[in-house]
Amino acid sequence: MLISCGKKYRGSLICSLLLAALCLILSACSFTHSTMGSGDPIYDKYLKLTRDQADKNPLVGIWQGSDAGKEILLAVHLNDEGGQEKLKGVILNGSDFEIGYLREDPWFYVSPMADQGVYAGRTSLKFFFVPRWFPTRIVMNGPNQFTAYDDIPPNMKALGGNTHSYLRKEAQTATIDDVMRSSGSGFLLWGSNKVLTAHHVVKHAKKTSVRFPDGRRYEADIVASDPANDLALLELRGFIAADERGLHILQGVPVAPGEEIHVIGYPLGAILGNRPSIVSGQVTAAVGIRNAENQFRISASINPGNSGGPILNSRGEVLGIAVSVVRQQQIERVAFGVRVGTSLPIPVDAIQKGSQSVRQPQGAEGVFRDFSRDVVLITVE
Repeated sequence: MLISCGKKYRGSLICSLLLAALCLILSACSFTHSTMGSGDPIYDKYLKLTRDQADKNPLVGIWQGSDAGKEILLAVHLNDEGGQEKLKGVILNGSDFEIGYLREDPWFYVSPMADQGVYAGRTSLKFFFVPRWFPTRIVMNGPNQFTAYDDIPPNMKALGGNTHSYLRKEAQTATIDDVMRSSGSGFLLWGSNKVLTAHHVVKHAKKTSVRFPDGRRYEADIVASDPANDLALLELRGFIAADERGLHILQGVPVAPGEEIHVIGYPLGAILGNRPSIVSGQVTAAVGIRNAENQFRISASINPGNSGGPILNSRGEVLGIAVSVVRQQQIERVAFGVRVGTSLPIPVDAIQKGSQSVRQPQGAEGVFRDFSRDVVLITVE
């Protein structure tokens, strides 16, 4: 009886040990395949690398996306291979892919000519396990998201398409003060390569760049300024002036209280995205602070980042630029526009003496549709 019980006990013990070992093996496999956290030395290596380099470039970091339904963990860091490329992207979990990726395969490079926010580079795709290089454009949609647009021939379409978006795994935050110091709005003047903005947006800038809503970015130089009226004129490098592009400035006609106005700009800069928005309201007074004749008051909501953006009438003519908002305990909110004077060398074609436009008045939707393409986001360093 004791022998029989001992055999049964030993059998149960062996089965229990085998079952526990099997569970440990399955758990280890699950951990290996389902996580890329602190238990993965390659992930930890690139996490430390990108943290150390985080202040060097907004693209540097660990990103998460997908391709053909499969998760991608992507580390973007300063290129450690030498050569001409500025950044290198590395797929951390590439061994999970069926199309030939291996761990630490280079996925894209970014050239040293890349501008902040929009980057020109090249991407590698594998066809039948053979890498092929194609041009790519990488756009920062915000501090924690970027989109890659791959220029791949139609007869060589990749699984999952040519456009992929990625989110930063360790989100970065920006303060309102950072945005106020580093961004503003402006607009292209009719038929020229010049942009008008507020002087206070660019007065401390060592480097200024201008981004159009379609993603094109240009370096800019300050060619004229009028601090007394808070106006500045920028000239875009490499931009070719085109007919039927830009906004007209309306001069010589009084700004009337009650007149409908629209303000287009980039409130709060990259925090709310890099696409323009519109707010509408009315002219509430034809003068500004202490009855200043070079200003007028408006009811539209103006936020940091809107400064320098155009204030348009219903025909899309520029009445002035948005510059400031007074916020005090006794004053809920008062926004101002600055009339565009004659102290700046503005191209003659950009100025209309009175309303000579054949364009019919329209609402906010039509104004935004027709004129927002020439309202730009200005970033300064």
